[in-house]
Amino acid sequence: MPDIASRFVDRTSMYLYYDKIYTTHEKKPPLKVLVLLTDLKVEDLPEILSMKERAFRSYSANVASLGQALYRVSLQRTIGLRQIKRDVIIDCGCQGAWIVLTDADSYFVAHVLETFLGKLYPITSKLYLNYSQMRSLLRIIRQSCNGKTTMTFFTIKRMKVKSPEEETFPKMEETEILWGENVDEDIINLLSDGYVVKVKRLDFELRDESNTVLLKAQISRKGLLKLKFGSFSSFYEKIVFNTIEYGLDQKNFYDKRERKFEKGIIHLHPLQINYSQKIRDEQLDRFAKKIIDSYSCSIIHGGNPYFVADLCDYEDGSSFGVTILGNSITVTPITRATPSAVWKLLDEIQEITGDGEIVDVKSR
Repeated sequence: MPDIASRFVDRTSMYLYYDKIYTTHEKKPPLKVLVLLTDLKVEDLPEILSMKERAFRSYSANVASLGQALYRVSLQRTIGLRQIKRDVIIDCGCQGAWIVLTDADSYFVAHVLETFLGKLYPITSKLYLNYSQMRSLLRIIRQSCNGKTTMTFFTIKRMKVKSPEEETFPKMEETEILWGENVDEDIINLLSDGYVVKVKRLDFELRDESNTVLLKAQISRKGLLKLKFGSFSSFYEKIVFNTIEYGLDQKNFYDKRERKFEKGIIHLHPLQINYSQKIRDEQLDRFAKKIIDSYSCSIIHGGNPYFVADLCDYEDGSSFGVTILGNSITVTPITRATPSAVWKLLDEIQEITGDGEIVDVKSR
């Protein structure tokens, strides 16, 4: 597949090419767009790689400016004896965010681009979107234009959680596609049957007032957007920019939540993930085993009927208290507690326990 990004000389040539190719019905890979929240300068990427040599020892990155806050980054990773190299475009024209574009195949995106960007944490932060947040983002997109969004299907990950006594083989996640506009009832039925459910991505169409399809696109829970058909300019304006604005709003929601001591009073700013079903004992067991893969963890009470632990994000330095009781998981930021670390922890928890509803907790 030709590396189209290497041919762009400025923002205009990028817009003209993508507008042309994605408004035709020829078979082509979808355009992938990753949204990152960061104030990092793209020009500083090579320096970051040299400073974090151990983390990036298999990567190299060369940066070329295309003007107007647009950059072409030649990204290479060595996997075994194989060198995988591709150009990507980074647009940092929106303050506080990067827009990373590529039409490369899924292997490059998953094993080179996303892993590379993940290693930039906590300097950069992905957008982590659960089922409820994806639906909220779609409402914003719909309200921002004179049209409507129609969801075509959801891709979910589901896993049957059993007690250790019932388990014979290691648990495996299953992928399932749910069709239609509203899948709430299907998800509730799965939860009542003892499944952990996570919505991985949703596909949708943007239609005008005459019901003509303007865009076919996709949103994933890790902030990866895909344009499958339609005007690139409209996709950028209606989907990408609204996603950035939504992400910055969420970042503000997670900000300033560390514990504070003022005038002899401790002020806490916890969050809760609420579920429609009670969190079962076998889920508490699984949570205790899985969370230590990503966090330094001190378990105070391991389950039956509740779980209490202190967690530390060893990459960011933020620390949290986590309590699971009934149908709720309470996350209490303690020290540092950057918005990126809070958002990442909520996503890590839901990767284990499934998607819930994130709400603010008003403490006294």
